[in-house]
Amino acid sequence: MAEAVADAFEHRRHLLVEAGTGIGKSLAYLVPAIVSGKRTVVATATKTLQDQLATVDLPFLSQHLKRDLTWSIVKGRQSYVCMAKLIERFGDGLDRPLDTTLFPDDDFATVAAIAGWASDHPTGERGDLDSEIPDTTWQQVSVSGMECPGAARCPAGHRCFAEAAFERARSADVIVTNHHLYGLHLASGGRILPEHDAVVIDEAHRLEGALSSAFGVDVSPGRLIAFANNAHRLVEQGRSGSDPLAVVRTCAEDMATLFRALPAERVDPGEGAVGEIISRSAKAVSTVLKALPTVEEGHPGAGAIARVTTQGGHVAGDFALAAKLPAGHVAWAEPDRPVIRIAPIEVDQPLARTLLVRLPAVLTSATLRLSGSFAPIAQRLGFVEGSGEEDPLAEDVDEPVERTYRALRVEGGFDYGAQTLLYVAAGLPHPREATWPEEAAAQAAELTLQAGGRALILTTSHAMIERVSEALGTPPFRVLAQGDLPKKKLLESFAQDETATLVATMGFWEGIDVPGPSLSLVVIDRLPFARPDDPLHQAQREAVEARGGSAFGAVDLPRAATLLAQGVGRLIRSETDRGVVAVLDRRLATERYGRLILRSLPPMPRTSDPERVRRFLAALRSEAGT
Repeated sequence: MAEAVADAFEHRRHLLVEAGTGIGKSLAYLVPAIVSGKRTVVATATKTLQDQLATVDLPFLSQHLKRDLTWSIVKGRQSYVCMAKLIERFGDGLDRPLDTTLFPDDDFATVAAIAGWASDHPTGERGDLDSEIPDTTWQQVSVSGMECPGAARCPAGHRCFAEAAFERARSADVIVTNHHLYGLHLASGGRILPEHDAVVIDEAHRLEGALSSAFGVDVSPGRLIAFANNAHRLVEQGRSGSDPLAVVRTCAEDMATLFRALPAERVDPGEGAVGEIISRSAKAVSTVLKALPTVEEGHPGAGAIARVTTQGGHVAGDFALAAKLPAGHVAWAEPDRPVIRIAPIEVDQPLARTLLVRLPAVLTSATLRLSGSFAPIAQRLGFVEGSGEEDPLAEDVDEPVERTYRALRVEGGFDYGAQTLLYVAAGLPHPREATWPEEAAAQAAELTLQAGGRALILTTSHAMIERVSEALGTPPFRVLAQGDLPKKKLLESFAQDETATLVATMGFWEGIDVPGPSLSLVVIDRLPFARPDDPLHQAQREAVEARGGSAFGAVDLPRAATLLAQGVGRLIRSETDRGVVAVLDRRLATERYGRLILRSLPPMPRTSDPERVRRFLAALRSEAGT
């Protein structure tokens, strides 16, 4: 893998690598990146991997490659304290009240403590605080990228923690960030991160979803309220007694009432009552922007005015875009929230224009292929098969990169034949039958009892969490359920209690690393197909069918196979781990597409015989001495 990455960097080519768990893939892309001398961005999907790269892998390589290596983690601006807000509130000394007219003091003690902490902290990053604070409090001392006017327009730009982080990145050899921020960098035309020569996308199976979010926008009353809260006391009433901020707040109330009544399905944000309130809101925000006072540089309110101007410009622009939905985009109402989400139906062309013709990209994950082929994910992300033809997307690029790619599969270091057993419950009813939930929950409980706990039970619905927990009753081991504790505490409790069982839904299907005897059984209730009425997937299916393709094969099957492979991958995390994966969905054994999905999983021995599973689990319990 390292040789393939080095070749991709040297010859400005793209590389897709499916790297099995345990091969050390982060070293396999970091070593050639460092040796090449090219400034490289590494984008990951999880904070856990970012921390591993910055605190373990890069320091290790810096020592053993004997190089003067520099690296930096870059997060969104909202992860850092905004010094401008603190100075406006407390003064330059950060220890005395100065101007309380710009921001209300509804949580003064906490904000004051943050100000004291920030006065001598090196990074000002939220994650470095000793305790968790509410998001509403953090919003009082931070800004988003859509609110920050930039260091040049901010009175406290020279003391900005976010700018300091970006400045460190400008001189770093390796820049570590997340998928979403890298997507925002691409969507902005490359104005967020420093210039770089190559990019590595780790955990690349999650890139498509992150790009869909980054290239899209949200329309919500919350954005109007946040703008109005920041602008209040900066805008005076008009000569006729009119209050432009009151109009914005009225629009927010009307939008909230209307959006809450919308069904969670696709909408046309430019038509009817939805289009009317979005257009009216955009105009109201523009009116407030025109009413902002003009102040000289150095005025105490200059920073606040610059932030409100920037924020309002983004709100008005996004709302105006929504009112005229661009071609190739879909809009839908979010369930249980007054939000309309707008996103590109497919991300292949946006990604191709902003990245693939410009820089060599290495995409890697433990799960990239579908039934042994890289083609499905490559096509969805804008790569092309070799054609020898000029790429029209590369016309404005000095040294364009061909969108063709090399694909590489690197087997993991585990002996799945000896370490694992895959059980497919072919004897259960079809998941669409009314009796399936009860029978599947009962079998999940039975398998967990046979394993003596030590189980991770992954479900596709919150209802199944309750069913399985009820079916387990009061076993002689601890049962943890999603929602009992915050996710971090839940995982810590699960890993520390060797016989505990954790029952959880989609947010726990990946990113969980619990090696050793604490995890000997992974139960997956059903194949994780997307809901047929999911608006984005609906639009993606229609786009595929319009081109004469198979919507199921191009949209539904790859997603389900990838998620299932991620869930299965929770079991074996070291060379000494052993255990059972149980899939309680007969379709994996009975449907033709089940065979395609099985080819996307590790080479595990398979059975549909419950007795064989009982013997395997009994042997594991005997080895554990229970």
